[in-house]
Amino acid sequence: MPRTFHRKWLGMLALAVSPTLLLAQGAMPPSHTVRQGDTLWDLAKQYRGDPFLWPDIYRMNTAVVADPHWIYPGEVLRLAGADTVPAVPTADTPAPPAVEVAVAPDSAPMPAAPVEDSTAPAPVADTYTDSHTSNQLTLAQLTSASSSDDGDTRLFGPRRSDMLQETIKAYVEQPYRPLRRSEFYSSGFLTEGENLPFGKVLGPVTPQQIRSEGGNASALPYSLIAVEAPRAATYQIGDTLLIVQVGAELRPHDEVVMPTGLARIVDTVSGRYIASVDATYGPIRNGQRVLPAEKFTPSGTEHAVAVSEGVHARLLGGPGRQEMKAPQMVLFLDKGRADGVAAGDLFEVRRRPERLADGGQRINELMATLQVVHVREHSATTRIINVISPDIPAGTDARQVAKLPS
Repeated sequence: MPRTFHRKWLGMLALAVSPTLLLAQGAMPPSHTVRQGDTLWDLAKQYRGDPFLWPDIYRMNTAVVADPHWIYPGEVLRLAGADTVPAVPTADTPAPPAVEVAVAPDSAPMPAAPVEDSTAPAPVADTYTDSHTSNQLTLAQLTSASSSDDGDTRLFGPRRSDMLQETIKAYVEQPYRPLRRSEFYSSGFLTEGENLPFGKVLGPVTPQQIRSEGGNASALPYSLIAVEAPRAATYQIGDTLLIVQVGAELRPHDEVVMPTGLARIVDTVSGRYIASVDATYGPIRNGQRVLPAEKFTPSGTEHAVAVSEGVHARLLGGPGRQEMKAPQMVLFLDKGRADGVAAGDLFEVRRRPERLADGGQRINELMATLQVVHVREHSATTRIINVISPDIPAGTDARQVAKLPS
C-alpha cells in the first residue's frame, strides 16, 4: 500500500533539520518590541530556535542597538527581512490517487509489501519513494517542492541561507560608528599613579536554597553580585560600576586596569550593595574591584580626517604577553588628552629604520593601524584595526594620522 507523510512525522523531521525549524508551529513576526528582562540570547532562542544565533539579530539591528549587552524596553527589533510562514502544514498530506492495475484472470493476488514501522522516522539523508510512480524525492526536494508559481510558501519556511543573506544585508547597510560603547568600556586603561576609588566584589548572591558552586565561580550576565564601596564612599541605586582586575605595571604609567564587566546597583543590604551584572568582558570573580563607570559619549557617524603633523607617541605594550599582535588586541600609548589625543583618533605604527648586524637594513614600513578607544591625561588605550607585521615590540613609534571632527 502507498505510504503518506503524516503531519506529526513531518514535524519531527523538520526539527531534525535545523534549529530554526523550532518555529514550525507558528509564523515568526517581522519584529519584536523589547520588554523588561529581554536579552538577545533569549530572543534568539525564541525566534531562531538557538540562543547562539543572537549575533544574527544584533547585526540586523545595529541602527537601534549600539551595544549587544544593552537592549531597552520599547525598542523595536527586526527579526527577518521577509515574511515567514508555518513550517508544518495544518492538514495531513493527502494520499496519492488510486491507480487501477489490470490483473490477469485466475491469477493469485500479489502479496502486499511489508510496511516499515511508522514510529521510526527515516534518517535525514533518506529518500521518499512514491510506490505508484517509483519517483525518488530527496529531503531537499521535499522541502522545496511546496514553493510554486502561484505564490505558495515553502513547506519548512525560509531557507537558512536566505536568512543569512538578509542578516548580512542589514548589517552592511547600518550607519557607520567610529567608536562603540562596548569597546570604550571593555578595553581598559592605565592608572597613571592616580588613587582610584576602588570598591570590591564580595561574590555572587545566591538564594539560600541553592548551593553555591564555590568561591571562585564566575558571575553570569544578569546575575546578582554583592559589592562593597570604598571607605567613606557610598553608591546609589541605579549607579553603574565597572568591574575590573588590576594587573602589572607599565612604567612610567603605573598599573593596567582591565575590565571584566559592568554592573548596576539595584539594592542595598546592611551597608553593602547588590548589583546586577549587565555586561561581561571576562570572568567576574570574588575579590575583583569596582569603580564608578565613566560616561560614554557617542562620537556620531563622522569618519576620521587625515592630519599631516600628528602627535608622535611610543607603544608601551599590552595588558598581557602579546608577542604577535592581531586585530582587536589592546595596546597602550604614552600620549593622552594633554597631548591632543582623543577617542577615535587613528595611529600608524611604523618600523624604525636601522642597519642590522648582518649588513641588512630595516626600512620605515607600516606595521599596524590603531584606533584610540579610551583616553586618560597622559596615556591612551587603542585597539588594533589592521596588522601587516605582527612582530611589534614595545617602544615602537606610532604617529597620529587621522582625527575625528570636533
